[in-house]
Amino acid sequence: MKKAVLFDMDGTLVKTEIILEEALSITLKSLDRNDIKYIDNPIEKYNEIMGVPLNVVWRNILSKPSDHHIHMANRWFQNALIYCIGEGKSKMYEGAEDTLEYIKSKGYEIFIASNGDKDYLEALYQNHHMERFITGVYSINDIETSSKSDLVKHIIQEEQVAPEYIVGDRLSDFIAGKNNDIHVIGCKFYFSKPDELIEADDVIESLGELKKII
Repeated sequence: MKKAVLFDMDGTLVKTEIILEEALSITLKSLDRNDIKYIDNPIEKYNEIMGVPLNVVWRNILSKPSDHHIHMANRWFQNALIYCIGEGKSKMYEGAEDTLEYIKSKGYEIFIASNGDKDYLEALYQNHHMERFITGVYSINDIETSSKSDLVKHIIQEEQVAPEYIVGDRLSDFIAGKNNDIHVIGCKFYFSKPDELIEADDVIESLGELKKII
């Protein structure tokens, strides 16, 4: 089987925090116009739980999270994120492209395993020309469950690869790696949590440090 490295997208390769507040603000205005109530300080709450699937996000942020309202909030938020990406407001972390090129030069195939929605991930992939380095992008939408562990299993089966490393910033990434016997590298970046990073096998503070590990 081909060797591979799996990456999370948000908060690992892409500085999601740059477009997050604007996209959330646009979404909250849509919620207000439709009289859909939400908790106080929703942006702070999103930062706290970042990394979980979006339906879980809205179950935490909406005051009365019906399936219909969750679907509407998801759609508005995705449209807002894609708008920000299209406006050139998203950025990859410093050293991301150079590090991805290095990993690819070592004979690894690179895949994205993300809890993000498919259209959003595709917008990032296209806007940042990730096809130069990344073989495939997989979204939680690609499987029936909301488990990143299951998503990683799906990638392994679909692509017939043997991932040696998984790189991410939140607990769902670390659990997915451990459940699939993959070496876990935690990114001590914007959304990371110290109590979650202790679950990683290695912790990095910049993507360039991956060259010392991989």
